[in-house]
Amino acid sequence: MTERNGPAKLKDVAEAAGVSISTVSRVFSNPERLSPATVQHVREVAQRLRYAPNVVARALITGVAANIGLVVPDITNPYMTRLLKAAQGRSRASNVGLLVADTDDSAEIERQVAEQLARQARGLILCAPRMSASHIRDLASMVPLVIINRVVDGVPAVYTDSRQALREFVDELVGLGHRRFAYLPGPTRSWANRQRQQAIGQRAARHGAELVVLEPTAATYEDGIGAASAVADAGVTAVLAFDDVLASGLMEGLRRAGLTVPGDVSVVGHDDVLAELTRPGLATVRAQAERVGRLAAERLLDPDGEVERTESMAIHAETVRRDSIAPPSTRHVSS
Repeated sequence: MTERNGPAKLKDVAEAAGVSISTVSRVFSNPERLSPATVQHVREVAQRLRYAPNVVARALITGVAANIGLVVPDITNPYMTRLLKAAQGRSRASNVGLLVADTDDSAEIERQVAEQLARQARGLILCAPRMSASHIRDLASMVPLVIINRVVDGVPAVYTDSRQALREFVDELVGLGHRRFAYLPGPTRSWANRQRQQAIGQRAARHGAELVVLEPTAATYEDGIGAASAVADAGVTAVLAFDDVLASGLMEGLRRAGLTVPGDVSVVGHDDVLAELTRPGLATVRAQAERVGRLAAERLLDPDGEVERTESMAIHAETVRRDSIAPPSTRHVSS
């Protein structure tokens, strides 16, 4: 090969690897469309030649922005963190940047940052969006858009369907002898919150059990602690919480109130992001945050791939049984 002046270029890598320029381009944009052996070979050659793909230059040439945007309601929530890392890993595999915005669970801030990102990104992911369906459709007309954990007609979505897993937990609790449950909600604007409450309520009614719906929360650890007194006052023997953060806070609040889990109150969470850090281990619904995040990014980066086969793709959740559930105490049963 002739001596080069300056950094290696795409054609230099193609010549050295014995492949076409388009193949080299795909290795750094859509590697999943090539065989693993080809991707490895081309990347090794590129590394040897010290070739670095210039995503900004590619964006100028193709007219396609080099970044995608991800908008989340609360970046401190461990579920969002796992989802973000998975989406970032998928975008990095295609040498595409990921711009992240936190909305503090505000529909107005969400709309503003989404519109800003839409002007500079090649696509957007809205995680559990709080804005109206009409605003979401407006955004979808401006930029390729994927929703996570919400369904809006006409807009592609990837969401966790936890209804069956929640039904299974209600069945199990009833089988253990529980007859009076509580649901500890998350934010009122959350689509997932409404889906979970409905699934739990319908299953409890089918068993003739009573469901007490507590006051909505912002789904923080402190909210969980604060809900302990309402749980005690409600006289319930089991609580299903909107997510693990709330559930873990509730367990701490019950401990401070002199109540034990699961001796006095059984607790079930959702997401499986903190469950193994609690004592006792928290029974929960595994929401597969990593898979949801990866598939949402995939939908934007490879629109002809796995998610294209359906506008809304449901990822079915799983029950994870740990030590935070048990039969109700004899004093509850006798009363």
